[in-house]
Amino acid sequence: MWSKQRLTFVVVGILFHFFYLWSIFDIYFVSPLVHGMRTHKSTDQPPAKRLFLVVGDGLRADTTFENITHPTTGETGHLAPYIRSLVENNATYGVSHTRMPTESRPGHVAMIAGFYEDVSAVTKGWKENPVDFDSFFNQSTHTYSFGSPDILPMFKDGASDPTRVDAWMYGHEFEDFTQSSIELDAFVFKNLDSLFYNSTVDSKLHEEIMQQGNVFFLHLLGCDTAGHSYRPYSAEYYDNVKYIDQQLEKLVPKVNKFFDDEDTAFIFTADHGMSAFGSHGDGHPNNTRTPLVAWGPGIKKPVMNEVPVYDNYTQGWNLSQIKRNDVKQADIASFMSYLIGANYPVNSVGELPLAYIDDSEENKLKALYANARSILEQYLVKEEEIIFSQFHYKQYHKFAQKSPSMYQEQIEDLIVKVQSGDVESEQSAIKITEELMTVTLEGLYYLTTYNRQFTRTIVTLGFVGWITYSFILFLRLFILTKEYSLKASYTNYVAFGILSVVLNYVLYYQKSPFNFYMYLMFPLFFWSQIFKSKVILDDGLGEFFKGISRGKKIGIVVVVLAVYESIVYGFFNRWIFTANFIALGFYPLACGIKSVNKNLFWMITSVCISVFTLFDAVKVESLNQINIASALIILSGCWAIRYVRPNIKSHTFKILVGQVALIVAMVAITNRSVNSLQNREGLPRVAQLAGWFVFVLSMVVMPLGHYLKPNNDYRVRMLVIYLTFAPAFIILTISFESFFYFFFTAYIVQWIEIETEIKTQKNNLAGPGNWLQLLRVSVIGFFLMQIAFFGTGNVASISSFSLDSVYRLMPVFDPFPMGALLVIKLILPFITLSTGLGILNLKLQIKDYSISSLIICTSDILSLQFFFLLKTEGSWLDIGVTISNYCLAILSSLTMLLLEFISHVLLRNVTLNATDKTKKQQ
Repeated sequence: MWSKQRLTFVVVGILFHFFYLWSIFDIYFVSPLVHGMRTHKSTDQPPAKRLFLVVGDGLRADTTFENITHPTTGETGHLAPYIRSLVENNATYGVSHTRMPTESRPGHVAMIAGFYEDVSAVTKGWKENPVDFDSFFNQSTHTYSFGSPDILPMFKDGASDPTRVDAWMYGHEFEDFTQSSIELDAFVFKNLDSLFYNSTVDSKLHEEIMQQGNVFFLHLLGCDTAGHSYRPYSAEYYDNVKYIDQQLEKLVPKVNKFFDDEDTAFIFTADHGMSAFGSHGDGHPNNTRTPLVAWGPGIKKPVMNEVPVYDNYTQGWNLSQIKRNDVKQADIASFMSYLIGANYPVNSVGELPLAYIDDSEENKLKALYANARSILEQYLVKEEEIIFSQFHYKQYHKFAQKSPSMYQEQIEDLIVKVQSGDVESEQSAIKITEELMTVTLEGLYYLTTYNRQFTRTIVTLGFVGWITYSFILFLRLFILTKEYSLKASYTNYVAFGILSVVLNYVLYYQKSPFNFYMYLMFPLFFWSQIFKSKVILDDGLGEFFKGISRGKKIGIVVVVLAVYESIVYGFFNRWIFTANFIALGFYPLACGIKSVNKNLFWMITSVCISVFTLFDAVKVESLNQINIASALIILSGCWAIRYVRPNIKSHTFKILVGQVALIVAMVAITNRSVNSLQNREGLPRVAQLAGWFVFVLSMVVMPLGHYLKPNNDYRVRMLVIYLTFAPAFIILTISFESFFYFFFTAYIVQWIEIETEIKTQKNNLAGPGNWLQLLRVSVIGFFLMQIAFFGTGNVASISSFSLDSVYRLMPVFDPFPMGALLVIKLILPFITLSTGLGILNLKLQIKDYSISSLIICTSDILSLQFFFLLKTEGSWLDIGVTISNYCLAILSSLTMLLLEFISHVLLRNVTLNATDKTKKQQ
């Protein structure tokens, strides 16, 4: 039924969820990026002539320093003895703490530009999106960069002068997760050697390389690639760390010899770490803690502790006698700028780490003050923007008490005293300068979130408005039979017209981006329709709860809200989902189903499927589990074909048998691929092509074969869908996921039959029983939507999506196609559920889309709660989880809207079998 109201419901729903999905990034995680600032030179007396920045992509701090037993050789020792010797004798070291998202782009932007991109930066891609703000490379005399095509282009193409940054990159085909990762890093060192050699035969190049203020950026992707492929505890990962250490040991004397001096500063660090299962992205400590080792002119030698200092994390490093100096990742940009005397990047919020600097207190103080003025410049420019866009401006309270100019006067007076020989003023000056930077950064955050309360109120009204408006449409489309001719009153037009003009003018005056107008448009539209349709809400609620006492109504509402609350807490504690499944095991009995077999099988299936939400997201590849689950799928498919054989023709039978054969073929291909990859032999080309062939044949060709001569029995259609997706699910399975696919489908099939029997038993009841069953089915359906995600071992975290299975089809790194394959795996259980809901619509004799529409109406109760549970402070792990929770909640609503179209296509012309029709007529 595609009436005007139905079309409006779908289109508005998709647009609303699409825009409101992005709202948290506009409200909670806004970039303080501003333009038009003046540059501030770090120092007039740079200690180094040039700088080498060496980044071990994906290298964890603990792996760099710990005493480790090699999993292959059995030898115990330090993987990076040369780096360790530097820490013990020549360098200052510490942990560089990154921020979420712990991905390559934002990590490199933080250390090279000193700027934290907002959390949505992970969606901006790599080389296609050069940085749109200043960077340390922009401020260098010239930068020579070597490494990955995923990182280098964004700084080369984003440089203020296109000729300032040169890049030597390998092709994407080098990023093969099934091959040796060391070759990626070898490319970097070989091309650096070639550059040095070429400069000996090219006088112009030699003159350029010898300039003061040059930067050499070595991006080493090997560890990241090895960690993704084999985990950060693998021999491959450890060997890559050892290779980097060996090359650094050769690099340092080679550089000193080439330049014929020892005026080169070296910084070794990483953009992010890596989780235990070979991924990164969220704020887990293993992803945010990276090594930082700096040595050369202007950098302190190791400072010894009077008493050993260590914690649980660093105890195994055996470096407790040496002072560790931790920094924020953005501080590295300020540090590098100081070492070669460059201007601080104008967008940098990094603070100069004085603990690393070997210079007079006066020079350190001047450099720190220049750093503070550079950050203050951003605040002043941002403040001008805010003042110009507000009807009334309220200054940040700390600067209202003590203005920036007062801070500057006080610091400058202390600097004069220090220059006059007043040693006691040094620490006071440093303390006040650091205080100015701290207050400035707080003030910058205050300005960035100046209008947050206003926009958050708009979004809240939007969510409440959508829930109410969509419920009204649900009542009109699926509950009420009466036709309504509604017209907005004159008061409605005037009130919302004035409100629209006033609020849009406020957004215009505040120079708000386009998204903000969309955030406002939705609540204005929703609430104008709610007031216009109040009669439908009243009549619909009366019909929906017809014949039910007030006490029972309250009880129903409480139970529904309790289920939704349990789902909210289930996002944080997945055992709650398990408890809900155990409770659902008694559902048929509670609804009057007396059959022992049905209750027993339902309870067994409920218990079996309940355990999946308890499994760890850290999945270890297990071919045995894949094979056993595949056998269950094949046997169940054969049994189902035998069961429906009397109701299908030869054409359908042959295709069904062909689908089972494709499952068998995919199991064989998966075994071949997994064995080859586990034996470090790479992905056989034949296995890769065969995998893609069966994947496309199963997902595209076989469904088209059914479409030519369709069988419209709902049981046959469900079987066709089950067998269609099985090969894709198997090849994308790491361990237990295919078990979940089997049990989840079995659960849906049993649920359909149980609800049908409940309907048959209560068939003599009038409307109320039917509407309450619709409500029950919708609540259970929404719960199963969450299980469709969490049941395959995922958690609300970017890092829970392992790429292991994708290597069987795509061994060469390409983030977007790989992500698409993961999304396919993720969405298959949702399609199974959506198909089941469509069949229930038919079996329960209710209008098409009734169940999914009611789910959509109520699902944003979760989204609204997660919107207010979002965190912008605390650990990055906590912040990342709240972001993921919100996105998953709102995507579940959007997914249900989109899956409606898919289920409509998959269930086209589906009919009841003869037995069901007989029951329907009784």
